[in-house]
Amino acid sequence: MGDMLLSIRDLEFSYGAVQALRGVNLDVSRGSITCLMGRNGVGKTTLVGAIMGLLKSSAGIINFDGQIVTNWPAFKRARSGIGLVPQGRRIFPKLTVSENLIVGMQAAGGRTKAIPDSVVEMFPIIKTMSGRLGGDLSGGQQQQLAIARALVGMPKILLLDEPTEGIQPNIITQIGHVLRKLVQEHNMTVLLVEQYVDFVREYGDHFYIMNRGRIVANGNTDQLHAGVIQEHLSV
Repeated sequence: MGDMLLSIRDLEFSYGAVQALRGVNLDVSRGSITCLMGRNGVGKTTLVGAIMGLLKSSAGIINFDGQIVTNWPAFKRARSGIGLVPQGRRIFPKLTVSENLIVGMQAAGGRTKAIPDSVVEMFPIIKTMSGRLGGDLSGGQQQQLAIARALVGMPKILLLDEPTEGIQPNIITQIGHVLRKLVQEHNMTVLLVEQYVDFVREYGDHFYIMNRGRIVANGNTDQLHAGVIQEHLSV
């Protein structure tokens, strides 16, 4: 898969007596869209939380951009270039669109002093709705704001947890185009938690499938055939 920006080895995490991650190994190459798939409750969001530093893994190694970040706090990981779009968007409903973006820049350690023109170009609502409260936006608009909030810090890797969940089809397509543009034109790397198989096939480069806290399949997205879907993803 080429030059690795993120490499995870033998990662484990438990919620009390319940082991959620069991020796996870995963690689994300620079300039790619890698998709993490699996049924509900298999550990995908837990893995994203462990990568971001929101959850402290009990064993294993996280190597990001040539540095072992396993024991780094979340704020240090954010400042090193890891951006997160969490599940459920989690924008600040009582802050304006502009204020939400300022929070994103501050979380990234102030690497950018102004909202990058490229982010405004990808998400026009930043300009047209800059003074509107986040809570007054539609679900699709909130998702666009959540992605923009992560991008204003100019991360090296963007983690997105179920960005198409509950979003209308035209916004899903727009998100896909934005991710592909980020990779192709801005040399960004994406790790995407996604259950929408057609989206993964169209926009993803590589896939990993989790089950019961383990990686059970992986490959290029053109290998995501019916047999793999039936075995690991069908409900």
